[in-house]
Parts: sequence; structure tokens; C-alpha cells
Amino acid sequence: MVPKISTAVTRGRDRRTGFCHLHMRLPASSTCARVFTRRIASSSRASSAALAAAAQHVSRPPILPLNASSTPSTPGSRPDPFKLVQPEIEHLRSTLLNLLGSSHPSLTQIAHYYFQHPSKQVRPLLVLLFARATNGLGSRWPEKSWNAQNERAGDELDRPLTRADVLTDWNPYMPDHTASFANAFELVCPPPRAPAPVQPPLPDLSSALRTLCDSPTILPTQARLAQIVEMIHVASLLHDDVIDASPLRRGAASAPAAFGSKLAVLAGDFLLGRASLALSRLGETEVVELIASVITNLVEGEVLQMKEAILGRQDGETAVGRVTRDTWNTYMHKTYLKTASLMAKGCRASVVLGGVRDGEIWKEVAYAYGRNIGLAFQVRPFVLFAEVRD
Repeated sequence: MVPKISTAVTRGRDRRTGFCHLHMRLPASSTCARVFTRRIASSSRASSAALAAAAQHVSRPPILPLNASSTPSTPGSRPDPFKLVQPEIEHLRSTLLNLLGSSHPSLTQIAHYYFQHPSKQVRPLLVLLFARATNGLGSRWPEKSWNAQNERAGDELDRPLTRADVLTDWNPYMPDHTASFANAFELVCPPPRAPAPVQPPLPDLSSALRTLCDSPTILPTQARLAQIVEMIHVASLLHDDVIDASPLRRGAASAPAAFGSKLAVLAGDFLLGRASLALSRLGETEVVELIASVITNLVEGEVLQMKEAILGRQDGETAVGRVTRDTWNTYMHKTYLKTASLMAKGCRASVVLGGVRDGEIWKEVAYAYGRNIGLAFQVRPFVLFAEVRD
């Protein structure tokens, strides 16, 4: 039985998209009492038909109850996405520097430098929001949830990035200080690690109707992915500032200006190495492939931008000054490689860590959303600059 709507339906039209917004509230006594926002494509002549169609869908159970703290306080307002994951963003910032330690103080200092002037954190934000929006929908969610709640899984993720049983500056399982290379030493077998807990039988949700978690959840692997994405972004900034000879970054002296170009390049390489180590701990081959390919895309995009800049200045003009189909396509390709790739693949990797398998639509949704956000992020200033030139 479809419950009656206790309040009138309020309508509004988005001038840019032509979508009709419908806001409905069900009675509190109903088992499916929730606040819905339905966006139904319609024209002004078909508004009554849209309302009738919306009423037929009221009986569908909502996926996730709205949190009181994230519900808009006034009709038509939108929640601040940063407030939805504010605790996670703050934890990300406070623990990120723990991943950047080095045996060389100067390298540690420059690796920390850009993180001391925080950016807008857009890329980690997208990773965390998609984690909240899709956790529970993937057919492997029970497995991912069990691993996150298992104590051993957390210990594995938070182990130091520099392993104690690998030859580095010092190795606890070799009697000689390995940095000296003065004496021969005997190999000592390290103590065995404790066996991993046995995973109990978990339900198979491949053909079951899946819903979001009862409360918004972000797994430790997804939080670590958000940090990895930000590390890769900052590494690209270090390299970009060297290539562009930028004197400033975020209102302060750039890393090349403060430490020199050579140390800035080495610090960027160091961040990519640390990000790769952290990436290997996430336990998903597809995620490793996705994020590793981002690093390739960043290099390809920078080379394409350098080539575009050289060709665009042959006659004393910038490429923006004479936008053609070819220059626009080149610009969009470069924008994907340098900006949208990290956002798109970061979003896709987030839902993969949440248990979404191949063939499930959420992976495609996440990739497409991140790609479009990344392109719009750069296209808007490009268009504004082109309009000024015209």
C-alpha cells in the first residue's frame, strides 16, 4: 500500500538542465518515512505527468536515511560536501605526515612542505564521498566489511612503510650494523608472523538486492586511498613547479624557490615512492593498476602540455588565443591526463575497495563522475580566459 503524502509536493526547475525537482516528505509513522529528492526530466507541459510518475515511486524503500546533521536546513539548499566527511578529512591531514618520514631530514622537510599549506582537498574528498555513497552496494561488501573489522587487517595497513626485515640502513635480524659493511654476518631467520584469522563463511550477494549501509561507513583502506591520491597530487605539484619555474604556490614560496629545483624533483619522486608502498598494502590488484596508471597519465599530460605550449607560441600567440577543433581536443586530452585521470580513477578505486565487482554499474558511475568533475575543474578557467581574449 502506498502511504499518503502528508505535505504538498514542492517543485522547482533547473534552468541549466531542464530537470524538475520534487521534494516529498512521508508521515513519520510510515515504515518508509524518508525525505526524497527526485529529479525527473520533464518539460513544463508535462509537469503533471511527472508528478504522477513520482507518486508511483513513493512506495519504494529508501536506500539510506538522511542524517540530521547532513540534511539541508532550508528547502532548496544543498549540504556542504566537506562537512559530510569533515572528521575523516581532519584525520587524513593529521596522519598523512606519518607516511612521509625519511632517514634524511632535508628530504623529510621538503616532503612535508606543501602539506603544511593545505589545498582544497578536492581529490580526497571525492574518494571519501564515493565510499560513503556506495559502501554496501557491491557484492563483495560483506568480505570488505569483515576485513575492516578484523584486527589483523588494520595492523597490516598501518605497519611502517619501511619493513624491518629488509636490508636498509639497519636490519634487526642481522647481527652486524649493515650500514658499515665492515664485517661478514650470518643470516638469522626472523620470527614467523602470527597466522591470519580464518574468515567465516560470508553471504553471497551476487544476485541479491543490495542496499547501502545502515550508517555511512568509510573503510580504512578507502581512507588510506584518499591519502595516497593527495600524495600523488602533491608530487605532481612539486614537479610542475620545477618545470614551470613557479615562484609561488598557495601564497607561499614554491618548493623550488625555497629548496632548489633538484631537491624539489627528488621530493616529488620520494612522495611517489611512498604512495606506491602504501598502495601495495590495500590488497586490490585493480586499485594498484588504476592508481599506477595515473602516474603514467601525469607524465604524458605534462609532455603534451609542453608540446602544446611550443606549438602555440611559434607565432607569438598562446593556444587559447586561437581555439580550433584540434586545439580544443588537444586541450581536453591534456586536461584528462593531468587532472581528470586522478579524480576519475581515484573514485573508481574507492568503490572497488568497497566491494564492487566487474559488471556492477557503480564502478562506471564513479569513473564517469570523477572524469567529468576533473574536466570541468580545468575547462571553466580556460573558457573564462578565452572569453576575455575575445
